[in-house]
Amino acid sequence: MINVTEYIGLPFESGGRGPRHDCWSLVRLVYADRLGIELPLHTGYADTLTDETSQLMVAARSEWREVTDPEPYDVVMFNVDGKPNHIGLVIAPGLMLHTTRHKDACIESYRAAQWRSRIEGFYRYDHDCRPPEPGTD
Repeated sequence: MINVTEYIGLPFESGGRGPRHDCWSLVRLVYADRLGIELPLHTGYADTLTDETSQLMVAARSEWREVTDPEPYDVVMFNVDGKPNHIGLVIAPGLMLHTTRHKDACIESYRAAQWRSRIEGFYRYDHDCRPPEPGTD
């Protein structure tokens, strides 16, 4: 289990990048803090946030791959309102860290009734997907 106590209670803000966060920026924060990995920023928010989250996670197959047996630091994507538009960070079997416009950052079960039926998939960031930096062959 990932210890994420310092993230619990961080306030939600659509498009937030800190100190308030949306679901994507919360995942970005944990990846940067814990793994030293800078995930891409969204280029726009508001009405496009859900589309961009979907594009970053689903369409970017070169960086994210779908998995069936989620592990800590994988993300779970949810289909809410007819399209993939919410993610949580898997911290342990059945548990995720996430935030929504109705809830500050918290730990919840992705197996709970309100989430289980909305799971779109689990995705793992491919840490080796990026080309080497020039001069680091």
